[in-house]
Amino acid sequence: MKYIVGMYVVMAIMVCVNLISGYLLKGDYWAIASWLLIALFFFGTLFFINARYVLSKKKVES
Repeated sequence: MKYIVGMYVVMAIMVCVNLISGYLLKGDYWAIASWLLIALFFFGTLFFINARYVLSKKKVES
């Protein structure tokens, strides 16, 4: 369950970075925000991979 919560937190941070870049910074730092979004996407992908592994392992053990 903690991996799914982690994925949700990463997704929420991605939305916040996007909104901050677009509205507060008026798009001046869009390249930095894009790199942050890409890094967060890969971090969220790691959470997804871990969640699939843990959940599939629990099904096999049951």
